[in-house]
Amino acid sequence: MDGKFYPAISAIKSGDVDRLRALLRADATLATARSSTSHPTLLQCLVLEAKDTPNQIEMARILIDAGADTNDPLYACASCDNVAAATLLLDCGAAIDGSGRWSALEEALYWNSQGVMGLLVQRGASIHNLRIAAGLGRSDAIEAFFAADGSLRPEAGTISWPWGDLNAIERSNFDRKGKDMLAAKFSSFTNDRQSIINNAFIYACMHGHIEAAKRLLERGAQIDAISGGFDYAGTALHYAALNGHRAMVEFLIARGADVRIRDTKVGQTPAGWADYGGHPEIKDVLRQQSTH
Repeated sequence: MDGKFYPAISAIKSGDVDRLRALLRADATLATARSSTSHPTLLQCLVLEAKDTPNQIEMARILIDAGADTNDPLYACASCDNVAAATLLLDCGAAIDGSGRWSALEEALYWNSQGVMGLLVQRGASIHNLRIAAGLGRSDAIEAFFAADGSLRPEAGTISWPWGDLNAIERSNFDRKGKDMLAAKFSSFTNDRQSIINNAFIYACMHGHIEAAKRLLERGAQIDAISGGFDYAGTALHYAALNGHRAMVEFLIARGADVRIRDTKVGQTPAGWADYGGHPEIKDVLRQQSTH
């Protein structure tokens, strides 16, 4: 973050409530100002960097009472599974469904933040597109996004991701190289029926929802598709392996998923993703299959 925030960041990371309060008394704009680098606001910095600090919630209340925005920090909580802070933000009025193309629930689904995901569902977060329905394993909701002729209803939504559209990427605090990389990838996303279904299929598989995956395969999902909407772009098998869903991995293999296919960012097989995710037993299953 910009230099003016450094003393407050230090107070936050050390859990020094009195120091943070004193800094805000001296400059109340610290709570509401936006940085031009790294984390945009102090409250976002807090929920990301002080998640395990004992005084996290007390410090968050100080910033909220000083006028800090609660909406963007809710997304930050969803990205790092900070349930305690997310609960506080919702209690203080954070918009549970956001106001754009991407909700906090989608953020939690993308980053596999199970605790915040459960909290948002419990609090009534909207299941307003096919991706969310698939990620939650809601087969009933999945069917509601298809018309009688098999076409997708407009409510099924379009492909999106945590970094937003081209305008959001350009406004972000990424450097020029980072902005250009994200913009190029976003521009590559297609939003035809096949792409949207493939995207939702990966969400079903990355969260281990076999019935939802079956439903989407019946609707035409391509089992080895590398879908738009992801930075580390792999197949459904990659993501199921990364998140440790052995039953899903075995289901996909039985359905003919390619165990040798490599993702398009770091060039790893699903076995490599299982290894990175800390699931040696799944890595072994995949490597055994790759020798057949």
